[in-house]
Amino acid sequence: MKKGILSALLIFVFFLLQTGVARWFAFGNITPNLLVILTASLGFLCGETTGILTGFFCGLLTDLFAVYGGGMVQGDLLGFYALLYMLIGYGNSQLHGMFFPEEIKFPLLLITVSDAALNFVCYIFLFLLRARLDAGYYFLHVILPEAVYTLIVTLAVYPFLLFCVKLTERKERGSTE
Repeated sequence: MKKGILSALLIFVFFLLQTGVARWFAFGNITPNLLVILTASLGFLCGETTGILTGFFCGLLTDLFAVYGGGMVQGDLLGFYALLYMLIGYGNSQLHGMFFPEEIKFPLLLITVSDAALNFVCYIFLFLLRARLDAGYYFLHVILPEAVYTLIVTLAVYPFLLFCVKLTERKERGSTE
């Protein structure tokens, strides 16, 4: 129960940060993808159900408010981001329990790969299939800079998420560690 409340609160806060505050820190119109950080982190910290649900709600908010399109440009693809974020949550949740969450190198790698994969799939469905074939430009000016920026922000955000998840787990177990 507490993990669900924490997840809902984090989704709301991260969405507000993504749509409001992150725009102030844009470099060349590139912002870190806080929703990917949240979805991937909760996926491999909390497991499959939390990862999928977090991904669905992060993607649904992205679809409904068209964060990445600046308007309802992709109206014909409603649900596209919900599906992508769910897949990110599911994929990362498959690694739940296979590593020590305190070791930050592996989560950094997973989040960077998740962000690059999200942007690559967006390129395929939103640009390549519409005959915009400049993949090199998109990779160098969108995918790579956003992945690097997301990686840098993950260094600050992941320890906070780890702390929140561990605190919630301790409270659910009733421990006073």
